[in-house]
Amino acid sequence: MLYKAALVLEGGALRGQYTAGVVDSFLANGIEFDCVIGVSAGALCGANFVSKQFGRVTNVNTGYRHRRDYISMTRMFKKESIINLDFLFADHGWDWHQFDERAYQRSASNFIIVATSLATGKAVTFAKPTGEDLITALKASSSIPFIGDPQKTSKGECLDGGVADSIPYDLALQQGFDKMIIVRTRDASFRKKPSSHFEKMTYRRVYKDYPAFIQTGINRPLVYNQQVSGVADLVRDGKALCIAPQQPVKVSRLEYNTKKLTTLYLQGRKDGQSQTKAIRKFLADKAY
Repeated sequence: MLYKAALVLEGGALRGQYTAGVVDSFLANGIEFDCVIGVSAGALCGANFVSKQFGRVTNVNTGYRHRRDYISMTRMFKKESIINLDFLFADHGWDWHQFDERAYQRSASNFIIVATSLATGKAVTFAKPTGEDLITALKASSSIPFIGDPQKTSKGECLDGGVADSIPYDLALQQGFDKMIIVRTRDASFRKKPSSHFEKMTYRRVYKDYPAFIQTGINRPLVYNQQVSGVADLVRDGKALCIAPQQPVKVSRLEYNTKKLTTLYLQGRKDGQSQTKAIRKFLADKAY
């Protein structure tokens, strides 16, 4: 069933396994949304949700995590990104499930990808891009500062959307949605610590030509914590239902242990399934 509501997906690199589980539970129960807004790993999960490719995200993350041409610290010594996002969009043989762009394009859902502009330090969006524009926008949104390369997009060079807008519920509000489902990759109690002196110095050294981006990166913990409070306000006001891990997530951004990745995915599946009735009730007056 398609709901006149927004689905908002937080990022978190391989912690996105939780999101992958949640949205797969939505696919299993026929729950769709008028608008899907994703940032970083949330954008990758969102694209596969819109194309209705059940299980694809977790199959890639667990089946190919140990491929050095996908994720490897040794790539850094070759002056390459630790995460090779091009890997996700290449053909790897008969057992590789390609992204189904035809299904993505047929979907009734509007899909919005969030990235951060290097020039302005502000969030930029890409609405239902296709072809190379889709790939570039997804790569830009998922390129983590310091370990990922900036991507040249139609809106200039961009990096990880989470730097400027980690939980982009603001975009749903701007589009007039008064009901949204927000999927987090951190538990409700999690708060970011202020940027350390080392983090500040690293931003200033690596992105010395982009002062606005530096400031946005340094201020990210403050803005993130404000957004977490904003999510709580939306839930209290009856505008949002939030699905988040019940316990602190012990999976790192570049987690090597695929058993832990699978466990996190299954937890997302379980939490999403347990919220199915609540979601339908919450969005009952928004069904087409």
